[in-house]
Amino acid sequence: MSNIILATSSAAVEQRIRRAIAPHHNGSLRRWHDKIMLTDPARAVKELIAEGADVVGIGPDIDLDIALQLSSTFDASHPEISVVLIAEPTTGFWQKAMRAGVRDVLTTKADDEEIKRVFDRVSESSRRRRSNLLDEISDGQPSGKVITLIAPKGGSGKTALATNLAVALSRGEEKVVLIDLDLQFGDVAGCLSLHPENTMGSLASAPDHLSVTALKVFLTPMNENLFVLCAPESPAEGEEVTVQAVERAVQLIGEEFHYVVIDTSAGLTEATLAAIELSTDLLFICDLSAAAVRAMRKVIDALDRLGMDGAKRHFVLNRADSRVGIEVDEAAAVVGLPVAIEIPSARDVPLSMNLGVPVVESAPRTRVGKSFLSVADLFTEQPANRSRRRSVRSRS
Repeated sequence: MSNIILATSSAAVEQRIRRAIAPHHNGSLRRWHDKIMLTDPARAVKELIAEGADVVGIGPDIDLDIALQLSSTFDASHPEISVVLIAEPTTGFWQKAMRAGVRDVLTTKADDEEIKRVFDRVSESSRRRRSNLLDEISDGQPSGKVITLIAPKGGSGKTALATNLAVALSRGEEKVVLIDLDLQFGDVAGCLSLHPENTMGSLASAPDHLSVTALKVFLTPMNENLFVLCAPESPAEGEEVTVQAVERAVQLIGEEFHYVVIDTSAGLTEATLAAIELSTDLLFICDLSAAAVRAMRKVIDALDRLGMDGAKRHFVLNRADSRVGIEVDEAAAVVGLPVAIEIPSARDVPLSMNLGVPVVESAPRTRVGKSFLSVADLFTEQPANRSRRRSVRSRS
């Protein structure tokens, strides 16, 4: 059930929309018009919230700049409320509407079917956003671990480990967020069969003072305990995500959720360094190839030189049963860390990623499934470190 409020002085607009959605709409629809819309958009938003709005339709009689101000105010303070703009698009209109957080646009010539389709869609979007706010855990008591996965080269199995770890951690009663920080080619959404409405790319246009409530809207739910902040849909969109936006997102999510698992791109990007600074734990993952082991040593040396040694370090060896001339003990000696978990080679892993069902769900009793669960045990057997550093180093 959703409550639709039409911010317009036009009774004709109200009648037209009511006629289109009345036979199907499970909720209320009413018209609201007050001159404060024209002079004080922030106060108008408060009034509409007090009216119990889930969806706000802004009529064509409202000046476009004022309508965009209203939408922008909703987007910043109450993103769970969807705004539909009823207007005639002009040059540059769509870009302005998107930046203001408008969820959809209806032209004044839209037919009944189009009106119904738009309001059905935004009502469902509003419902999902409200359920995604997770107010029940917003008690102001940070309790989580921020676990960042690092691999020097692609093909290390990092994304497979990240997705399986997040799913394994979510099997209890605690809330988990998986962040795909491979801003150019991340595919966590594909590996989990998710179809995100918002991604990390959405943060590029989010306000600098983004609140934790607003940030939760960008999360895509996988189950009742696991939520995903998916990677941008294109490399170009990923380029728009700033390090500051990444820092803010990791800080806010880390303060609200029990576990945060961060998948990163290969190597040490600025975004990865920002995540490392805010992490309680680092998972270094590579296979037994000589190039991967040597590269991992370089990564650890680089972090040491940068003074990034505050997080607890864990070394996970993927495809550890491979016979390629390097033994597990030799890899540990080169990297300079003991091997915490050995993950065996298994056809189940690429198959599960292609199907979008993690191994810990599809084959938890296999050797590889048990190894993924063992990685999760590294973090569930001891209380979370509540004293992780919150400050972020300045980097030139």
